[in-house]
Amino acid sequence: MTTCYRRWLISITGLCFSNLCLSLDVYFENKPLQEVLPWLAAQLNESVVISPDIDRNLTLSIKDASWQDVLAAVARQPGISLQWQSEVAVLIPDQTVEQTMSEPSLCQRSFWPLKHAKAESISKHLHTLYPSASIVVDHRTNALLGYYCTPLEGIEEVLAWLDSPLKQIEISAQIAQVSRSAQSQFGVNWQSTLSQGVRSSIGGAIDLGALAPTSEFDLSANGANSLLSLTLDMLESEGMANVVSKPKIVTSAGQVARIESGTEIPYQTVSDDTVSVSFRQAALMLEVTPYVKQDDHILLELSIHQDSVGDLVNGVPSLKTNRLTTQVMLRDQETLVLGGVFREESVTTESRVPLLSSVPWLGELFKSHSKQQEKVELLVFITPKLLQMTVN
Repeated sequence: MTTCYRRWLISITGLCFSNLCLSLDVYFENKPLQEVLPWLAAQLNESVVISPDIDRNLTLSIKDASWQDVLAAVARQPGISLQWQSEVAVLIPDQTVEQTMSEPSLCQRSFWPLKHAKAESISKHLHTLYPSASIVVDHRTNALLGYYCTPLEGIEEVLAWLDSPLKQIEISAQIAQVSRSAQSQFGVNWQSTLSQGVRSSIGGAIDLGALAPTSEFDLSANGANSLLSLTLDMLESEGMANVVSKPKIVTSAGQVARIESGTEIPYQTVSDDTVSVSFRQAALMLEVTPYVKQDDHILLELSIHQDSVGDLVNGVPSLKTNRLTTQVMLRDQETLVLGGVFREESVTTESRVPLLSSVPWLGELFKSHSKQQEKVELLVFITPKLLQMTVN
């Protein structure tokens, strides 16, 4: 049977049986290849895919040819290449074939060593920013391994920012017990004596726990650190203050620094006729998280926990607890004073007359004893200091 199709001045004749053409006579002149070949394939019940990069008109005149011959003739035109994928003919530009054969796989592997930040924390940010990439942490070398098939735009800038060194802050603390009578006697007022002192009241929350209502924390910030140190040294030299400890710790911006000082309180317990000694810890714990703001101001997130021994309950000492959580903004090397925790101490004072008080039997006539209750205040002085770093 001879069948003839005509469209757009296209002539196709040939011997066909049930849409299976054994030979074709094909003629068309200056027609768009993107339209002619798909139409021809549809008439012959064939499949063809043409790359959108092939945009040209073609003139073709073939006699007594098969569908494969037609495609081969088209593929012999400059810049066109034919590939077969199963029964589907694919026409693509020659340069695409060369590029596909010469370029490696689009998927890539990368290795990113880190200098300052922890690889595990950085990987969490990268998983959020680049969900299509596979990122693995190498804990041994503190590095990241990446495998990705799409470009990770801007990842070098992101890594440089996340791996930048954090500023280092030295937290100095002085914990002192100061007599309230001494402060009154010498006119010491930590909140107003120093000319640069300011009252701090940023987001504070106080839990007094089991302490009496008169026990609370006061906050003040003092800029004249030298005068503050002189005042504390004077009180200590007069025996009216006792500096318990002077701890120092260095931490990074945004990282928690903890300072703890305390004692273990022993008590006996009886179990199955066995007496054992157990301990309870009474401690003063200071947690500080510093953040560096503009102009080198330092925001301190403070958490203070102070324990003191209370009454015995069934032979077990109870603990009185005082807690403070607050935020304070300070300048570099400015001192923060926390106070307001009091306890009563019994003080016995002996007065005597020189020489005469040493006479046997009669010396007691030249001695006097006095006993009084002394109120002692626990003070905590905190000074943050920015450290200068040299990064190679």
